[in-house]
Amino acid sequence: MGAPEDEKEPETLEDMENIVSELREVYYSGKTRSLQYRLSQLKQLASMLKALRDDYPAAVNKDMKKPEEEIFFTDIRFVDHEIGHTVRHLEEWMSPTKIKTDAAYAADDIHLYPEPRGVVMIFGAWNYPLQLTMIPLIGAIAAGCCAVIKPSELVPYSTSVIVKYFREFMDSDCFRILQGGPDIAMKLMEQRWDHVFFTGSTEVGKKVAAKAAGNLISTTLELGGKSPTIVDDTANVDVAARRICWGKFLNSGQVCIAPDYVVVHKSRKQEFITSIKKYIREFYGDDPSKSPDYARIVNSRNFDRVKKLLESGGKVIFGGKTDEESRYISPTLLDEVSFQSEIMESQNEIFGPIMPILEYEDFSTLLDTLRRREKPLVTYFFTTNKQNIELVRRELSSGTLSVNDTIQFVCIPQLPFGGVGFSGQGRYHGKASFEAFSNYKSVHSKNAGMEFSNDIRYPPYKNSKIKTMLYKLVLYSSDDELSGLSGLKRTLGTALKYSLIATAVGLLSYKLNLHSLIAGSSIEEFSLGSIQKVKDMISNCTINTN
Repeated sequence: MGAPEDEKEPETLEDMENIVSELREVYYSGKTRSLQYRLSQLKQLASMLKALRDDYPAAVNKDMKKPEEEIFFTDIRFVDHEIGHTVRHLEEWMSPTKIKTDAAYAADDIHLYPEPRGVVMIFGAWNYPLQLTMIPLIGAIAAGCCAVIKPSELVPYSTSVIVKYFREFMDSDCFRILQGGPDIAMKLMEQRWDHVFFTGSTEVGKKVAAKAAGNLISTTLELGGKSPTIVDDTANVDVAARRICWGKFLNSGQVCIAPDYVVVHKSRKQEFITSIKKYIREFYGDDPSKSPDYARIVNSRNFDRVKKLLESGGKVIFGGKTDEESRYISPTLLDEVSFQSEIMESQNEIFGPIMPILEYEDFSTLLDTLRRREKPLVTYFFTTNKQNIELVRRELSSGTLSVNDTIQFVCIPQLPFGGVGFSGQGRYHGKASFEAFSNYKSVHSKNAGMEFSNDIRYPPYKNSKIKTMLYKLVLYSSDDELSGLSGLKRTLGTALKYSLIATAVGLLSYKLNLHSLIAGSSIEEFSLGSIQKVKDMISNCTINTN
């Protein structure tokens, strides 16, 4: 495969405005709204994945020397699985949801209807070029939006393949893909989008959020942060070391949900270090630079950044080797690190193959320390102590809590994925992706008839109709009066009676101080016993009935 071809891409603000304007006109036409169209584009995306399977792995390998098996499972297969899940459930997701209400509104028609946000912008990331661009797009297509996507410029070979096949398979009337660097991204952020989805660093995420706020554009920000990994004194240390080793050094540590650092109980620390060294050798051999399964740092700038962290302090007890020409940094373990060390003081994730190993003695003190740090994307916890699991779940805020495993939770489409605070806002994957690109419209529809039941809410409020109405509904109507009707009429009559009672009582609650009696009551809960209490309170009230 040759170098990425130079293509004429939009460059000016006017170019961007024209693209957004064209997409908005198509969106207004309603083309993207039908279930059939959404399914057809999801199936086109699946066809695109099949078509690029021969070219894409070689392109990613040129960018990052990532192993083909990793590319297939973490990029191609991941997206394909998400498409299948969405296709199976989309009709259900698009259906309105009936809202259960209090008795006062039981006769009304109340629903939530998902509608597309409109024309949306999706910024992908370089560490998983296909997955982190296409998974949000699946949500946008499923929701009925038009979209512009911009893959990362840091992986030019990968992006070139994605652009080529995207333009071949996807409907360009509704979906556009653009290439370019930060200057293009900032020009895109000048546009009036209906939603922006960004995956990347916290620093850039702040800039995107600030730009979006200027136009009151909603955002989904998938960021990162320092995800802690706790190994307590009850953990199966050998299993923990194996799973942590895989999660940390996958893609050479360039994964937003990679374990950033490990905190091990002091009594198990040496055992953990011995096990983690064993698994690094088992996975990548004695010389990981020769392993076909070990990736490289994406570019020279990131290589220099990670190397600087490696040299910032702590004792290298394994690895520590680097090669600038190939952008290779070996799997590295750092000991003699504390929360005050330079590599830990920054709230930014390491995003490289360096594992600081800290120790703790008192679990409560550790939780208090972690609680005071920025909220991470994930908290990993290895333990067999159920009480400690509950403590961590309750005391530490994070996007996800993963117990006795790393990374794998992200593959579950039914489990929403996202950060909190410093690590992001909003969630996606599966139905959550559909929801990210949807506006749930509240729809309340009231019968135009039976207007007499609304008399109580209209001025003048001090009116004898109030008590007269309640007496007629509550004191002088009985179920016996309905007993002579046929089954259906009796059912409808009973429902109407109690609906009117609930409406009247609800509207009178401010006058008669009945809040404690009816608040939160369903039509079923509004029993004859409750009605008797209402009768008693009405009989004793002082409203003038003349």
